[in-house]
Amino acid sequence: MNIIVPMAGAGSRFANAGYALPKPLIPVNGLPMVVRAIRDLPAAERVVFLVHADHVANFQIDHVLKSHFPTCEIIVVPGLTEGQACTVRLAAAAFASDTDVLVAACDNTHVYDAETFQQATTSGKWDGLVWTYRGDNRVLPKPTSYGWVNVAGSDQQITHISCKQPISDDLLNDHVVSGFFWFRSAFGLFDAIDNLVASNQRINNEFYLDVVPNGMIAEGQTFGTFEVEKYIGWGTPEELRDYQRWEKYFAQQQQKQRNLAA
Repeated sequence: MNIIVPMAGAGSRFANAGYALPKPLIPVNGLPMVVRAIRDLPAAERVVFLVHADHVANFQIDHVLKSHFPTCEIIVVPGLTEGQACTVRLAAAAFASDTDVLVAACDNTHVYDAETFQQATTSGKWDGLVWTYRGDNRVLPKPTSYGWVNVAGSDQQITHISCKQPISDDLLNDHVVSGFFWFRSAFGLFDAIDNLVASNQRINNEFYLDVVPNGMIAEGQTFGTFEVEKYIGWGTPEELRDYQRWEKYFAQQQQKQRNLAA
């Protein structure tokens, strides 16, 4: 399996909140955010990062990535693209032959069963898997900020993905897109992105990766959900501060336990 990590966005929310570093380099548990995220993923033959040219010139993000992932491949994106799907499409230059691929976000992680994921990807049943989570109260204030997954049957086969529009009023029971997508065929992924762009299927004037599987499903491919135990997000300043508060709390509790045991 190969991993593609699109991280060529402007990261304006963090910049507007006063952060000096670009989002992928903001520390989480003492590591750059993207490093923390990728280290939690299943083992891969290689990792391909798509980075913004300004982050290379001003923050040497390429050197940071190489220091943590010496064999990684880096594609420098000269400017902002028309959406995450378009950024992922630029990774096609790194693929001379077809393989399965996991597209991963740089700003979150999960508690999940790696063995279950491996079994799902090798079963031959699925052409793709969308990582999802449920039961997170943080989706309630603004459900139009998320991708939502319609499923059918006991095996949770995906029938449709709705981006920025809830699929029901039962928000805590519906599957939410976590930002990670596995495709059996990288070439199939790139073709599906081309079809998305050719048909001009924009959401908020961008091409979202969330809805790429819809076109593949319409062509007869089979997608399922890989539901994680827990989604852990750092993608906004608010999410990161919330995570840091809990991190500090648990560190204090652990220290209290050590003091009692001493």
